[in-house]
Amino acid sequence: MARVSPLMLGAVLGAFALSGCEPEPDPVSPPDDDPTPADSIQRWSDPSVWPSGQVPESGQSVVVPAGSVIELDVSPPALGGLRIDGELVFARRDVDLTADWILVAGLLRLGTEDEPFSHRARITLTGALDVEAAVGMGGRVLGVLPGGRLEVWGEHRTAWTRLSATAAEGASAVQLAGEVDWQVGERIVVAPSGFDPRHAEVRQITGIEAGGLILDQPLDHLHFGEVQTIAGRAVDQRAEVGLLSRAITIRGAGVGDDGVVESSAVGAGGHVMILAGAHARIQGVELLHMGQTGRLGHYPVHWHLAGDVSGQFFRNSAVWRTNNRCVTVHGTDYLEVADNVCYDHLGHGFFLEDGAETGNRLVGNLGMMGRRPDGAARLLPSDDRPATYWVTNPDNHLEGNVAAGSQGIGFWYALPDRPTGPSAGEPDRPRRTPLGVFRDNVAHSNQRGGLFVDHGPRPDLQVETTSYRPIRVPSDPDSEVVPASFENLLAYKNSSRAVWLRGHAHVLRGAILADNQIGATFASSESFLEDALVVGESRNNTTRRDVYRGFEFYDGRVGARRVTFQGFAGAGSIPWSALGYNRRNAFSVHTGNVAEDLEFIDSNVVYLEDPEADKDGDKGAVFLDALGTVSGEPGRWVVANTPFLATPDCTPRGEWNAQVCPGPYVRLLFQSSADFAPMEVVRDDGARERFVGTGNNPARTSVSLVADRRYVFETTADAPDLRLSLRDARPGEWVEVEIPLATAPSRIERDYWAGHPMDPAGSLAEMRAGDGALYWYDAQPGRLHLKMVVRSDRNWAHLRLIP
Repeated sequence: MARVSPLMLGAVLGAFALSGCEPEPDPVSPPDDDPTPADSIQRWSDPSVWPSGQVPESGQSVVVPAGSVIELDVSPPALGGLRIDGELVFARRDVDLTADWILVAGLLRLGTEDEPFSHRARITLTGALDVEAAVGMGGRVLGVLPGGRLEVWGEHRTAWTRLSATAAEGASAVQLAGEVDWQVGERIVVAPSGFDPRHAEVRQITGIEAGGLILDQPLDHLHFGEVQTIAGRAVDQRAEVGLLSRAITIRGAGVGDDGVVESSAVGAGGHVMILAGAHARIQGVELLHMGQTGRLGHYPVHWHLAGDVSGQFFRNSAVWRTNNRCVTVHGTDYLEVADNVCYDHLGHGFFLEDGAETGNRLVGNLGMMGRRPDGAARLLPSDDRPATYWVTNPDNHLEGNVAAGSQGIGFWYALPDRPTGPSAGEPDRPRRTPLGVFRDNVAHSNQRGGLFVDHGPRPDLQVETTSYRPIRVPSDPDSEVVPASFENLLAYKNSSRAVWLRGHAHVLRGAILADNQIGATFASSESFLEDALVVGESRNNTTRRDVYRGFEFYDGRVGARRVTFQGFAGAGSIPWSALGYNRRNAFSVHTGNVAEDLEFIDSNVVYLEDPEADKDGDKGAVFLDALGTVSGEPGRWVVANTPFLATPDCTPRGEWNAQVCPGPYVRLLFQSSADFAPMEVVRDDGARERFVGTGNNPARTSVSLVADRRYVFETTADAPDLRLSLRDARPGEWVEVEIPLATAPSRIERDYWAGHPMDPAGSLAEMRAGDGALYWYDAQPGRLHLKMVVRSDRNWAHLRLIP
C-alpha cells in the first residue's frame, strides 16, 4: 500500500516547488460540487480583471490569483504559462486554451457532475520539453499541485461496444451491438480479430444507419462479429469498437484532430500529473498525443506518489496515439480507472508502477495496440514486451477489462519482492500478497501472451523469474496460503500462450481459451484449470496459426478439472492435442500432475513429443488420469513413450505418442555439493535412461520412476554427501536405490531425524526385507544399497548421507 508520510510529502513539495513560489502545503479539502455563484465570477475577457488593465497577450505567463474566480469565456492567445491559485472555470461555450504549461494550486473546472460540459473545449500544451514549469515536472505539463483540484466533467458517452456482425475486409460500414451515442465526424477504432495487433483500424464516422456506422474508408482487415456457441457455452470473439473522440480534448502540440502527428512533434506530447495532496476527478476527456518518449514520469495522465486518493477517478475517457504509457498509477491507492479506451500506446499501458499501489479499481477499460519502444524510448527493460495492463501488486481490482492486442502481453502481473523505485522501503510484499479481484477480463491478439504471472522486477528494474505465492499475512512467510483465483478469463488469438502462471496455489476458473497457439501452462504447484472451455480452432479464422496444445502440464502438482476441450484435431509441425507437456523441459516435473473429469470433442486427447537428450524433464513426463476421462481407465498414468517409463503392462497409444500405464509413479531427487550427473539409471528389468541434471545442473537430478522397483544409478562421480528425496508418493510405496560410493558414509539420516541414524543391515537380503530403516554397504565393489519407504503419515521419504 502506498503511504505518503510527512517526510515523503515534504519531499514531494520540495521536488515540485515553483521557481520563486511556494505551493500550498495544506491537504486538499473534500471537493465541492456546487458551482461558484454567478455574481462572484469575473470574466477572462474583461480587462479590468487583470492588474495591467489588459487581457493577457500571446506568450505571457498568467496567474489566476488566490481568492478570485475567473470564467474562461474566450479562447486566449497562446500563453507562456498559466498558474491557477484561485479558480478558473470554463464557460459553457466552445473554448480553446493553449499554454506552454498549466499548474493548478487552486481549482480548474470544466463542467460539474450534475451538469457536464457539453461544448467543445481544447487544451493544448506547447512548451519546450526541457523548460520546467516546476522542478521535476518538465514542460508541456498540466500539473495539479498539493492543495489543487482538477474537476473535468465531460459528457458521459458510450465508451466502447462490440460488432454485431462480421465486417469483411473492404467493408465501408460496421454493425454495432446495442445503441450508441456516437456522432458523424467522430473517430472510432475497431479492434483486431486475429493474431496481429496492428490490425486495429481507426476510422471516422461519416454516416449513421440503423444499428451501424458508415465509415470514411473501407476496412483493410476482417473483423469478426459473431458469438459462437461451443460445447454449450457462449464464446464471444466479437471485435471491440471504441470511441476516440470527446468534446473535451487535452493534447500535446503538433497533432491534428485525426491523430496525425507532425514530424517535429513525434514523441513530444503533453502530460497530466497529479501530486500528493491534490484532488482530480476526470471524466469524458480525450487525451491525444500525450506522454513524452523516453522521459520518466511524463505520462498522458499520472497520479504521482499521491497516497490514498479515495474518491478520485479517471473514467469514460479516451487516450490515444500516446508517446509513453496510457494511465499511470504510481505510489497511489484507491483510484478508480473505469470505462476508458486506450489505443496505440508506447510501452506499458495501464501502468501500476512500483508495487506499492493497492486498492485501485480498473473496471471496464478497453486497451489495444501496445507498441514496443526501441532504444532510449524504453523506460523499463520490460517495455520490450509492452503490457496493456502492467500490475505490480496483486491487491487491486481488475474486472471487465479488455486487452485487445499488444506487441507484448495483455495482463502482466509483474510482481517485485518489495516495492521498487521511489516506493522502495514501503512494507508491501507483492509476491506474497493475496489477489484482489481478477474477473471477467478479456485478452486477445497479443503477441507474447494473454495473462502472464511471472517475471517481476528486481530493484534494478530488470525482470527475474518470479514465484507468486499468496499468503494471508504477507509479512509472515509461514502464514496460511490463500489461493489466487483468476475468474472467467476469455483469451483468444494470442500468439504463444493465452495463460502462463508461475507460483503456488493458483486457480484459473471459468476460463474460455480459444484459438491460441497454447491455451495454458502452469509453472506452478497446487494450481489448476477448473470449469473451463478450451478450443483449438473456432469459426473465427480471421488469421490462422499452428495450434499446439490446450493445456500443458509443467512443474507441479498442477492439473485440469472439469474442463471441456474442443477442436484439437488438426496438425502442423506436431499433431494438435488437448493435453500435453511443456516440452524441451530440463526441469523437474511432478508425477502427480492430474487430469480429472475432462471432456473431449473432435480432439486428439494427448500428444507427448519424444524427449530430447539434454532435457531431463521431457524424460519424466507423466500425469495421472484420476477418473479415467482421458484413457477410459481410472487411476492410470499417461506417460511419455520411452522404455524407461513404460512397463510390459502399459498400453501403447500411437496417436498420442504415449503409453497408458498402471504405475504408480514417484519422483526421486538427488542433490549433492559435487556433480553427480550425468548418470545412467537402470531399472531391475534392464530399462535404462540417461540423465544430465535438473536444469542441466549436474549437482541436482530429478527422475520419474515406477514405484516398488529396484534401480541402479551408474555414474563416475563420487558424492558422499548425497541427499535423496522420494516425492509424489503414497504411504507404503518404496524404491530401492543402488549407487556407487567409494567409502561408506559415517551415518545416514532418515526423514530429517538427525538424532536417530540408520543402522547397517547384516545382509542385502535383510535390508530388502525391511521397512526402510536399514542400509547395506558392499565394500568390495563400493556400492551403497538403500530402500526408501514412505511412512504412513506422509507422501515422501528422505535420506541424507554424511561422509
